[in-house]
Amino acid sequence: MARPKAPCGTYAAYRRHLREKSPVCDACRDAKRANSRERSNSAEVRREKQVAREAEKAPVVVEPVPTTPEGHVSRLETLREMLEQSRSVVAALTTTDPTRAYLALREQREILREISEIQGNGQSTKGVTLEDQLAAARAEREQREAARAAGA
Repeated sequence: MARPKAPCGTYAAYRRHLREKSPVCDACRDAKRANSRERSNSAEVRREKQVAREAEKAPVVVEPVPTTPEGHVSRLETLREMLEQSRSVVAALTTTDPTRAYLALREQREILREISEIQGNGQSTKGVTLEDQLAAARAEREQREAARAAGA
């Protein structure tokens, strides 16, 4: 038994008119407009609009950039400022838009990597071949195994 057709004046009937390529009546057209209004006023859209309004209202504080004695801007200080800004952005995004927070976290990790390279805490692999990296890893493994065997 076939399901009864939706009566005119509903969104389902509007879709039926389109599917059957029949002229859309005024009642169905009004139902389509009402459906569009309802969807545009959904909670998600309202939340996005609210976040955008709050972002526009937030005062932008521009602090002077620290310079070296020669008058140049320090890359390390610039990265540290970027890290602080990134942390505040991530904190705001985790509650409003978690998918964008993930991207901001990736950027934050990249900033941290650059800072550690500048400070010399990280080991840069530029100029080191894969063969050298493998040899170093093998040597470390052999040292661990030797230490473990000596302790056993």
